[in-house]
Amino acid sequence: MFKIVRQHAMNLAIAGFVIGFATTAFAVPPEQVLKIESPLNFTGPCCSSLGEGIAVTEPAKPVPVVVTWQVNVFESGGFNVGLMVNGGSCMGYGSGSISNTTDASPRTFQWIIFPSDGLRAGSNTFTLCGGGTFGDTFLATTGMNLIARLSN
Repeated sequence: MFKIVRQHAMNLAIAGFVIGFATTAFAVPPEQVLKIESPLNFTGPCCSSLGEGIAVTEPAKPVPVVVTWQVNVFESGGFNVGLMVNGGSCMGYGSGSISNTTDASPRTFQWIIFPSDGLRAGSNTFTLCGGGTFGDTFLATTGMNLIARLSN
């Protein structure tokens, strides 16, 4: 009787460990999430650093990274956004246009960065960049999330 109970207890413990590990394996590590609740205001021409970024650690053979920027835009005079990968040039890896607006509206941008875009083994940084389409333009936000996730 005790042998059967002990075997079931061991099986339950192993199952709990596997479920717990699987849940954390799909979570985004905290160092790969940047949450800013204070306003981010920026004025400048296109392709300037916005001064906010995150880093991920790539395996020996780099894999694509999905970078998501969720932002509440309060005011924009026509603005382009992109990413600087490892301190490189400001690049548009997909959609990145914020049209003229004066009403608060949430926006989400998602970019896929491939190893051929400059990813390397070890630490990689992703810095938000952008600016006005035709000269200095103002961008005001009320908060944002920046998330990077290695693809499987």
